[in-house]
Amino acid sequence: MDKRKVSAPAVRYTGQRKNLIWIKPSLVAEIEYRDWTHDRKLRHASYKGLRDTTEEMAVCEIE
Repeated sequence: MDKRKVSAPAVRYTGQRKNLIWIKPSLVAEIEYRDWTHDRKLRHASYKGLRDTTEEMAVCEIE
């Protein structure tokens, strides 16, 4: 993991935890979910598997 360390997260992070170590993502998981909750958490989320890296351009970022 030392080779994958980066200085900033791949997505926006507004948490307050200290001493975090960020790494460059290398796997893309497919997650199916029903909806978002009012506090921006996934409702009824389920893991569907890993995607091929060629499909990573289709990944949407959480805003």
